[in-house]
Amino acid sequence: MTAPQVAGRVPLAGFYLLYFATVGITQPFLPAYLRSLELSTTEVGLLLALFPLASLLAPPLWGHLADRTGRLSGVLTALVACAALCFAPLLRVDGFLALAVTLGAYACFASSIIPMLDSLALNHVAQKGGSFAYLRLFGSLGFILSTTTFGLLVRQVDRSTVLVALTLLVMLAAWGVTLRSRTPPGPPPHPLAGLQLLRDNKDLRWLMAATCLHWMACTPYNGMLAIHVLALGLPPSVVGLAAGVGVVAEVAALLLYPRLAERIAPRHLLCLAFALSGLRWGGMALVTSPIPLVALSLLHSMTFGVFYVASVAFVARRVPQHLRASGQGLFTAITFGFGGLVGFAASGAAYALLGGGHALFAVAGGLELVAALFVLQASPVPTPQPPPVPIPPPAP
Repeated sequence: MTAPQVAGRVPLAGFYLLYFATVGITQPFLPAYLRSLELSTTEVGLLLALFPLASLLAPPLWGHLADRTGRLSGVLTALVACAALCFAPLLRVDGFLALAVTLGAYACFASSIIPMLDSLALNHVAQKGGSFAYLRLFGSLGFILSTTTFGLLVRQVDRSTVLVALTLLVMLAAWGVTLRSRTPPGPPPHPLAGLQLLRDNKDLRWLMAATCLHWMACTPYNGMLAIHVLALGLPPSVVGLAAGVGVVAEVAALLLYPRLAERIAPRHLLCLAFALSGLRWGGMALVTSPIPLVALSLLHSMTFGVFYVASVAFVARRVPQHLRASGQGLFTAITFGFGGLVGFAASGAAYALLGGGHALFAVAGGLELVAALFVLQASPVPTPQPPPVPIPPPAP
């Protein structure tokens, strides 16, 4: 690997690490912080649903802007700076309506960070070679470091959750100036390019249906894990350890992914990921003690690691390069937007209606089996197998 190639990867790797360090605080601990403000689980679920609601609308719009201008890095830096500004009021507000306005504003920007970052990384790998999975694993490392450290250091979930996450967002905004766009703007895309891709490609429709169901099944874990763990009488450290162990397994999956991709098509990897995720949620529906609960987190290697990279590979093989940001924005909108919106809103209410987290995780396991059947309906790519990276081969 040449020095310029290494130097080109450092800004992207650092951005992944800092962004997912932020997620390592907000994803597992923010729901418990909101619950500590004497909100009901239904209200917490509605607040968490604001992020996927924004994901349903914002990423396609920002993706269109990035594809049209070719300034992916500029769009991404602006998104992070605006997200940090909108997150800051959480240090003061505590009423449901004020929280809804604050989190809604934050979500309008933060929900588009990942599709823009992934598109920038895919463009870099297409031009310089390497593996998208290897870049993405820096995000997993950032998540591990922040969630495990925070979980072990805090004795109760309080406003320090917001302060630490805000500090990381400010650092991320400063780091964003190191990023550079790698491609000139392509042909001006249609404003509804993402929807046109979905209309014209049956395989994309099957993928989106499957990944949407999968993410619905993940929302009890992503939104209610801390609440579920504390309700079982376990300490906050179990939340941090479960999340940390899960992402360690995710890192291992990302390291192995290029070799897996040499032998197994993305749709088959996705089917396996959904089936094993169903097993994971079935186990979560039964366990009450910390050791098996943390051990089940090892399956996060499939639930997120293999699922995410295989989905990005699936989309990248079927979307023209000049529409890459639009394609990733569509994937984010349907999977994390619609799927997360329905999942978070339903899981918050279902947690109360079903009498706790065990029944909720049982329902999630059933959804995963349907997702596994859906993704198998997609046809194989009628082209020669690509090299062992989860994106199309670099241009000659």
